[in-house]
Amino acid sequence: MGKKSRNKRNQSEKLKIDSNPGCRWSIAILDVPKKLDFELPRNEDIISSMHDDILSHVISFLPFKSAVQTSFLSTRWKDVWKRNFPERKGTIDEAFSAISSFLHGRCDRYSEQKPTSNWGFIFNLGKRSFITVAAEPDTALQLDFSNVKHELPWRFDWFLDIDGPSYNTLFFNKPSSFSITVKSLHLKSVSCTFSGAVSSMMTDFKFLESLTIENFHGLRSLTLDAAGNSRLKKLTILDCQQLESLNLDAYSLQSLRFRGKLLSFQRGYGSTDWFWPWPADFDLVDAMFDFRQGPHCSNLGSCGFRSFFRSYKDVKSLTLCGWIFEPLIYPTLQLHPFGWGFEFKRLVELWWIDYAKNKFNSDALISFLKHCPRLTRLYITIDPKSYRRTNTMTDYSVEVASVPRLKDLKVVKLEGFPNEKEEIILAKRLKQEFQVEPLIIAKSNYLNCARLVVKTPDIHELLKEGEGSYKFIEVISSRSTRSTPLPSPIILLSLPSK
Repeated sequence: MGKKSRNKRNQSEKLKIDSNPGCRWSIAILDVPKKLDFELPRNEDIISSMHDDILSHVISFLPFKSAVQTSFLSTRWKDVWKRNFPERKGTIDEAFSAISSFLHGRCDRYSEQKPTSNWGFIFNLGKRSFITVAAEPDTALQLDFSNVKHELPWRFDWFLDIDGPSYNTLFFNKPSSFSITVKSLHLKSVSCTFSGAVSSMMTDFKFLESLTIENFHGLRSLTLDAAGNSRLKKLTILDCQQLESLNLDAYSLQSLRFRGKLLSFQRGYGSTDWFWPWPADFDLVDAMFDFRQGPHCSNLGSCGFRSFFRSYKDVKSLTLCGWIFEPLIYPTLQLHPFGWGFEFKRLVELWWIDYAKNKFNSDALISFLKHCPRLTRLYITIDPKSYRRTNTMTDYSVEVASVPRLKDLKVVKLEGFPNEKEEIILAKRLKQEFQVEPLIIAKSNYLNCARLVVKTPDIHELLKEGEGSYKFIEVISSRSTRSTPLPSPIILLSLPSK
């Protein structure tokens, strides 16, 4: 009797649930653990198997910054966080009017189509072209023109004036009604057609601190005037393939990150490699020069990079490509103005990008490390697609007062080395040149795991030729959940953002 009563009660509750659609989702979730035990493999990725609409709904509960970061998980997640954006239609002029109204929080004729979140909207220009607008109130704005068809991709020169807040705002705390308190702006795939409208819109960004320019179509030269009261601290330029020259005038700039072809550099003072400007217009803490795509100009000596490079001696984080060492960096290290020694006394993190097919030539790297006495973390990436310049020098030695021991160097991460032998040779050379044995983590293309370079205590290994007193132990393998215990302390580090 008891069993029949229980069955009746369960059937009755099931009927109630089926008649109430709002309960089905929660019951389905409660049933997931039971299904996992019998139907799914133990290592099944449940989240990735969900429908995009469900993922988009889940992401909508996240803060704006966390929602954007989901796009880096995989290609599948790239645009999931934008799926719930409402769509608006109109002309180009109406698009920028809608963007301005959205940022100011004013009611316009699109107010009946308020977004489900305050992140943004999609503006349809017709002919399968649309602009994606994403914003975090008073903090960040992203304008993405990637899905706009550029019928006339004319090359253009762009002058950008980034002015700071007025004196009334600074001293009397009276912000203008036309100012937009966006601190971070990301512009993607802007072409000549939209450059004028974007420039006009940016006059309202009086509190801008970070600017990212990515994958512009036809941009030939960029002149950025961020002097005066400008608060711009970070400038990032990524993958603008036709960009040939960059002219900067920015007193407050602390971070400059560039990825693309080596171009012509100029500063607001119109300096050249033979003139040391006064006063210096940069006080950078972070600098990235990812020139792995090669040079844009044929005459490397006149590109102005050496003048830039000399003013970056106080950076704490630096990214460089190995191929520029001989023509641009070595002359700076060898011949410094006024006979002073050239050192990166504050540099603690270095990312070195180089090319190697079968053998890695570390001469340029070792020579540069002699000028980095406070280095703590070293990242070395071997990219087979990186530009390769035929070196004409056989000796990279530069006279220094005293070769540092690099006693603060704790971690070295290697990625993309052609074989284990080259990784061990580098470990030996660090010991030979600087009397240092940092923790070396290697991640290579030929092995699907991360490995740790360690010294072997076996006396027989010490007598062997080739590998000498070093060997590898597997740390983490993607094919297995098991891992080898690591010496303590150890920190697994990721490469800097590319």
